[in-house]
Amino acid sequence: IDFYHHYKEDIALFAEMGFKCYRLSISWTRILPNGDDEIPNQKGIDFYNSLFDECLKYGIEPLVTICHFDTPIALIKKYGGWKDRRMIDAFLKYCKVLFTNYGTKVKYWLTFNEINMLLHMPFMGAGIVFEDGEDKETVKYQAAHHELVASAKAVRLARELMPEARMGCMLAAGQYYPYICEPRDVYKAMECDRDNYFFIDAQVRGEYPIWAKKRMERAGIQIHITAEDEEDLREGCVDFVSFSYYCSRCMSA
Repeated sequence: IDFYHHYKEDIALFAEMGFKCYRLSISWTRILPNGDDEIPNQKGIDFYNSLFDECLKYGIEPLVTICHFDTPIALIKKYGGWKDRRMIDAFLKYCKVLFTNYGTKVKYWLTFNEINMLLHMPFMGAGIVFEDGEDKETVKYQAAHHELVASAKAVRLARELMPEARMGCMLAAGQYYPYICEPRDVYKAMECDRDNYFFIDAQVRGEYPIWAKKRMERAGIQIHITAEDEEDLREGCVDFVSFSYYCSRCMSA
């Protein structure tokens, strides 16, 4: 739709239709072209400033997603995406630029779009390219841990820089229903729902659910979690949960 050049017309149409909130995502590389640049791209900064001004002119509240399936390619080449802990610092650098530039215009933020999709689409969700011999499940869960810690740290940073802001998490939802009223189907549907809720459980409650720890243990998945990570998760709980609900699903054992 060439929104970059037509956003003023589009937002005017939004207002005409009566919308009061506009959920949008900021492009990481439009702000930091290499993902961890010391100096941000001023044209990118200016674009979003103008966009938010246009929203506020019409009384439209921006709801901003910080990372929407767009791990910078430069960081994928440099670190291997979110499998590497150094991505946390890169993400926080990016967040600090956003919060200091847009903190007076944006109140509602989401750290990661549909964070649970990392398990199903690891490249899109976390920039993961598997190497020969890697344990794919361990890599995915370690990357998930890094994103969860990054989310918690971003929440803590936001509360420091933008005390009035509200930080949320984002889930790709879709309730699982048992195919028939058979206990094995009921239990299988519950297990599939848990796979979705695993992420937001940690973001809302500040720790991993007991069942998730047990499941990883039984599957032989060992991820590196530091005491500092546990503190960050505990102190960086989100203020609200958001979700996209595309469809319901049936599950049979």
